[in-house]
Amino acid sequence: MISFAQKTRLLIPASLLAIGALASTGAHAQQALNIGAVPTGTGWFFGISEGARVISANTPYEITVRETGGTRENAIRLGRNELDLAFTEALVGYEQYNGTGRFEATPNENVRLIYWIAPSTMHWAVRQDSDINSFEDLAGKRFNPSSIGGGGEYITELVFDILGVEPDFQRMRIDDAAEGVIDGRLVGFSYNGIPPIPAFTEVHSSRPLQLLSLSEEQLETVTQELPFLAPSVIPTNTYRGMDEAISLGIYMGVSANSTLDDDIVYNITKAYWENHDQVESSFAPAQGMTPQDVIDNATFPLHTGALRYYQEVGLEIPDDIIPPEAR
Repeated sequence: MISFAQKTRLLIPASLLAIGALASTGAHAQQALNIGAVPTGTGWFFGISEGARVISANTPYEITVRETGGTRENAIRLGRNELDLAFTEALVGYEQYNGTGRFEATPNENVRLIYWIAPSTMHWAVRQDSDINSFEDLAGKRFNPSSIGGGGEYITELVFDILGVEPDFQRMRIDDAAEGVIDGRLVGFSYNGIPPIPAFTEVHSSRPLQLLSLSEEQLETVTQELPFLAPSVIPTNTYRGMDEAISLGIYMGVSANSTLDDDIVYNITKAYWENHDQVESSFAPAQGMTPQDVIDNATFPLHTGALRYYQEVGLEIPDDIIPPEAR
């Protein structure tokens, strides 16, 4: 995936699922923390869970992963102090901190970044039997823009608005959207995730899909207006028999409120990066990620506990992501 580069800094009741084996059963499993995640039928749920497992095994904290509707719901619940940690993405964190976009009425100036896990890629897929070959062909068609409340839904709305595409959006969870595509009620659906996304693989095996691809002109138009997004390639045969698709990606990671104890966040950050080889071995999209990627692509301030770790390992921290309480 093409690097976001430092330009990104210039911007931007659910069911519970406890992952019982996330923590070591030894002396480390002491203080309970929770993290708001995503729907379980996605690759990100596994990636979030693996990070939580590694942290739980190497700190005095037992992290429980909670299934949620996605990053928007997590941001709202973090703002209400219902979560200790929240899975987030670059745009959500930016808007939440600055009180813009979806969070104009509900800003949270206390939200802080801990680490990025990996970039995520938008998928816009349609049934092969739908006779839809371009984004323009979606006009007036019944299409799911991604899970309700998730970052993919919002990105889809922003991108389609820029492209002037107006489908008949059908809003639902990803599992319901998958059923709608299989039974023909929907021409397609979208999601922001790590390819291959399990729901897309499953639908493709029942009712063949094709991925819509952005033209060079469309990419330039969208990324000029939405600089927190960057071009991303979904390779040929990521989904059996599908051609390569050119899409858009965004960084995804973990946030917390500034009120979460500095030592806790420092220990979490240290454990995550010092045992990152374990994360990489079980969650391939995290391979190659480094603390420097966090600094280069932060779109809102770091937590002071995370800041302490990044300074300890010798990283130069730009002024615009140093939190107010650390100045």
